[in-house]
Order: sequence, then structure tokens, then C-alpha cells
Amino acid sequence: MIMATTTTPPTTAPPSHATTGRRTRFVDAVAFEWIKVRSIRSTWWTLFAAAFITVGVAVLAGQHAEQHENAAGVLREVYVGLPLGQLALCLFGVLAATSEYGTGSIRSTFTAVPHRPRLLAAKALVVFAVSLVTGLLISFAAYGAGSLSTGPGVTYPALSDGAVLRAVVGAGCYLGVLGVCALALGLVLRASAGGITAAVSVTFILPIVFRMLGDSGRPLVKWWPTEAGQQVLHVFPSPQDLGPLPGLGYFAAFTVIAFIGATVLVNRRDA
Repeated sequence: MIMATTTTPPTTAPPSHATTGRRTRFVDAVAFEWIKVRSIRSTWWTLFAAAFITVGVAVLAGQHAEQHENAAGVLREVYVGLPLGQLALCLFGVLAATSEYGTGSIRSTFTAVPHRPRLLAAKALVVFAVSLVTGLLISFAAYGAGSLSTGPGVTYPALSDGAVLRAVVGAGCYLGVLGVCALALGLVLRASAGGITAAVSVTFILPIVFRMLGDSGRPLVKWWPTEAGQQVLHVFPSPQDLGPLPGLGYFAAFTVIAFIGATVLVNRRDA
């Protein structure tokens, strides 16, 4: 009986300092990480899923927008699919960390770039850039698709309104930070299933649980990092929550601290 075997093509790594006689630079690590990200098929599937879900829901929301709703309410409905689309960005961030652990290629990566903090900083930069560009494209596409799908007489928010432009751009920035947050979770857990479960819990399940607690869960919702970051989406934010830009800044600061902690952990343990 002939047994079929599946081989995984080796990941192209930059020459290490041991073979070239020079130290691996940060730009080398960035180029290395970009090659890996764009060569992983799951990257494009997850980003496509994020765009399809968010923009598709925006079209449906625009079609069902009522004439009596104000512009802020219409925009809020258009972005109702973002909590689902953000799960795809979480999947991308987690897999950017855990895919190498699953295949064992992380050892080759650490050999090619022995300075782990430099390698992880390069990985975070690539993940943030891809998530940010994807997030901005998704946000503007959802805004445009929702605008085109609205019926006659519906007041749609205009980008000339500073708060609307801030919300549309802010949605992309939020997704960019979210990708790095998911990357940090993946680096800590090193397993795709565990990282994805943690990311879904952090961004989706726990905020729902907090809201179910009523008034006692209100402070948890206010200071939960992802919920604070999503305040940037609101044209008229609630006075009970953090402001749009402070909320996004708080989420970004939390992500930076989480990533630093993940870097320290990865730097101390074996591959």
C-alpha cells in the first residue's frame, strides 16, 4: 500500500548572524515576518471574512434604516456587524503567533533572529500594519455600502461631520490595535485553540456577561479594554463611558502593556 505524505514547505528565514557574520537587523526581521504573513493562506481568508461580515451587515442595516432615525443612529446600525467582523481580526492576530508553534517552525525563527524582543516587535509591527490597513478599508467600505443601500429620505451621516469622520477612521484604528492585542494572547498561550477562545472571550463573551450584571457590571463595561476602544465608533458617546479618543488610547495602552508582558514571557521560556 502506498502512503501519501503531505509536506509543508519550509519557511524562508533571513540568514542568521552566525552565517553572515553580522547582526540581524530590525528591518530584516520585519521583512521576514511580512513574508510569513502574506504566505499563510489563513491570513487572507480571515481578513476576507472580516470584510465580508462587516460590509454585508452594513448593507442589510442600511436597507432597514428608518426615515425617522438621525444620522448617528443610522451609523450605529451600519456598524452593528463590527463586533462579528472583529472576531476575524482576532483570529488573524492569534494565528500570526500560534501557527509557528503548531508547526514547530518557531525554533527556526528564533535561530534566524536570536534577539526575541526584536523579532516580536517586528511581528507586532507587521500585524498592526496589516490589521490597520484592513480595518480602515473595512470601515470605509462599510460606511460606503451602508450609504448606498439606504432608502430615500433616510438621513445618512456625512463624512464632512468631524465626529462621523472620527468614528469611521477610529473603527479602522480600533481593529489595528485589536490585531496586536490578539497577537499578545497568542504569544502567551502558544496554542491556536486556546488563543482563539481567549480572544473571543475578551472581545465578545465577557462584555455580554458584564452587561447582564446590570448596574453592578457597569464599571466593568466602562473599563474593559475592548469596550473602551469601541467608544471611538460612537458619534454621540455616552457620558457614563470613556470618551472616544481617551477610550481608544486606553485600549492601546493596555495592548502595549500586554504585548510587553508577552514579550518578557516568550524571552524567558523555551521555544
